[in-house]
Amino acid sequence: MAQFRVEFVLDQSSGMYLAELYNPENHQELIVRTEALYPTQASAVLGLVELFKDAVLRFPGPGTPPRKTAKRKKAAKKRAGRAGTSARRKPRRRRRR
Repeated sequence: MAQFRVEFVLDQSSGMYLAELYNPENHQELIVRTEALYPTQASAVLGLVELFKDAVLRFPGPGTPPRKTAKRKKAAKKRAGRAGTSARRKPRRRRRR
């Protein structure tokens, strides 16, 4: 199981804490840094735990097939393909009855 390093840093300009997460394979590589949102280091820890908890709860259940990307409808493709060509198109002729 991969373990990564998390550091909580005091932002000197705002006086608030931020969290830095580092790559499990390269402990010197910063993956992500939060904004300085937390008034204390303890609240930064709790905020990060909540962030992970929310992410894990959105994982699909075991045996769930992977989501498929939505396909565009044919009419939407045609409209997208014709965008910008209307100025060059000849006007339609009316049919005689």
